[in-house]
Amino acid sequence: MDLTNARSMEIFRKLGLAEGVASHIPYTVLFSSGLSQEKPITQWLHPSVDEYRKKILMTNDGALPLEPYQRISQSIFEAWLKESCDSNPLIDLRYGWKVELVQDHGGDVETTAVNVDTGKRTSFISKYAVGCDGASSKVRTCLGIPLDGGPTPGYVLLVHFKSTDLTRLRKQGQFWHIFFIKDGQIGGAIIAQDEIDTWTTHLFLPLESDHSAMSSEEAAYTVLGGTGEKFNIKIDEVLVRSTYRPNIAVSRSYSALNGRVFLAGDAAHQNIPTGGYGMNVGIADAYDLGWKLAAVINNHGKKGLLDSYELERRPVAIMSVERSKAHMGTHVALGKILQQYPNAVGATSDEGRRLREEIHRHYQENDGENKDLGVEMGFRYISPINIPDEEAEPELVWEPSRYIPTTLPGARAPHVFLADGTPIFDLYGKDYTLVEFDDGIDRGSSLFMEAAKEIPVPLKHLILTGEDNARKIWGRPLVLIRPDGHVSWRGNSIKDLGAARHIVAVMIGSNMVVSGTKEAFGGSGSDLLLTQKNEFVLEKMGEFQS
Repeated sequence: MDLTNARSMEIFRKLGLAEGVASHIPYTVLFSSGLSQEKPITQWLHPSVDEYRKKILMTNDGALPLEPYQRISQSIFEAWLKESCDSNPLIDLRYGWKVELVQDHGGDVETTAVNVDTGKRTSFISKYAVGCDGASSKVRTCLGIPLDGGPTPGYVLLVHFKSTDLTRLRKQGQFWHIFFIKDGQIGGAIIAQDEIDTWTTHLFLPLESDHSAMSSEEAAYTVLGGTGEKFNIKIDEVLVRSTYRPNIAVSRSYSALNGRVFLAGDAAHQNIPTGGYGMNVGIADAYDLGWKLAAVINNHGKKGLLDSYELERRPVAIMSVERSKAHMGTHVALGKILQQYPNAVGATSDEGRRLREEIHRHYQENDGENKDLGVEMGFRYISPINIPDEEAEPELVWEPSRYIPTTLPGARAPHVFLADGTPIFDLYGKDYTLVEFDDGIDRGSSLFMEAAKEIPVPLKHLILTGEDNARKIWGRPLVLIRPDGHVSWRGNSIKDLGAARHIVAVMIGSNMVVSGTKEAFGGSGSDLLLTQKNEFVLEKMGEFQS
């Protein structure tokens, strides 16, 4: 777990978690031919959390997120999740259990799991089940849901370790990531996990190589050496050694058993690390499916809400995996730059200087990795639970590099600070929110509240007066916000109770019909395209992928 992006941090803010690595440290990415050199070839200067927050406070035009990105360590995040689960009487958290089978049980779901320590098997009967069980998802494979895509040509040896040898590690400056050139291409990387003593190296290897012939320490030294000799540091402790095969794939369907079983996270889609989309898309999956399940279970949502999960989230997964491949292409293109002189990049010759200048230009012109707000929060959900505008407006041109503030139905509503400095997001209700910019005109909002009460649907009526800036950015006097902060409907007025009832019926998924053929995802990390149904197997896949 590396970078938690701005959209995920907005979700965490609502859930009560918004702290990560020390906020004053910049997120600098270096590109180097090895730590034996005095300085890196080039760098990306991503701002620190403090700098990002300052920019957010000074830019109140809706174009920025409410929360900056954060580096939240996995240990902190998992401890927070465990504490939240342990304190909730509705959650029975069982460690050491492994799912073996998921099947229909008279309209319910039967999940068979085994305790890996005792061998005891237990069947759980539930209305719904969600498979968040990773790339090799037993839930997906035992239900025969196809996974389409393919792996990258090589595999990665990962070494997670402790070291306080900061003088040598930071020889070229403090960093978040360093990408190292080796043999005419990006050959490895190191990640600073906590800016104190915890690091992870990634050594990129061809499929035919045998990583077992190399110690964990050697692997780390090889990465840090880049084009030169191994660069030794003092490693205090190796925490984890593992391999993984980067894979780009998307599940053909996100649900089975008539909408009783769902997939989320790596079970549904697999990204390569570039861009950091995998975990963040998984977080948004869980949040989207979570509020929809809650609405249906609490009887104010209909089955159409659950049907909308795949319609909304699968296109986002496809967009993110394609964008992660584009970021990988930036690194792959380095091979073309270095193909004639693969080992000259560190040389003091004219050719070496020319290569370094060309690499610098290349990375400065292609710096979208970890910056693409359009990918993170600029998408729109196109589904039957969002009501299009009565008067069609020109479609916004989506750009991966920026978020265009809009309240078009399906979009994430823009963040804006109100006149007293309060973020509008913090005034949303727990469930649905009808935001009304009050200008003294009766726009029929009471009709909407009446229609919601008839079902009943939990709905907060947020009336804002004198908020001209927010009103301008939001574009309509009435905007209906879903529990996830996306827009369900917007308008100038509600003409009568019948119109209000129609909007409420649509937003809770009534009378929604889903039809059509499920199309396979046609991309991969290489030219190898696979469809796997009843198993998940990749050559040189890592233990945690199996």
